[in-house]
Amino acid sequence: SNQGAERMKKLLITLLLISPFSFADWGDVYYCQMTSFSKVTFEGERTNYTLEKFQFKLDKTKNAMVFGKSGIFKNTVMELREGFTFPSQEVWFADGEFTNVFFQKGKFLYSNTNHLGLSAISADCDKF
Repeated sequence: SNQGAERMKKLLITLLLISPFSFADWGDVYYCQMTSFSKVTFEGERTNYTLEKFQFKLDKTKNAMVFGKSGIFKNTVMELREGFTFPSQEVWFADGEFTNVFFQKGKFLYSNTNHLGLSAISADCDKF
């Protein structure tokens, strides 16, 4: 019956509204807390650093992750990699100079390699 179809439609809409990943998209802002932050020198010395918070926005016009005005990534813009960016599924790769980021469903991984050595950061992010 038509009434059953209507009821099903209402149920689906309700489920979409309560699902945390249903509206992932461009313009979303994520607040992140590092779970690890370390650097390794050419000599193989590893140092762990204080775990910080940071935030970024998924900016469609810039096709990039645009980071907030404070923290380690202060005002950084990391371009999203063509063909590896699926905002609606909360999965993307991004690149900066000497840097790579992979993001998947609230998990953030960052690496940077330069003349000072290697930096690695992992973080948990929530959307607001």
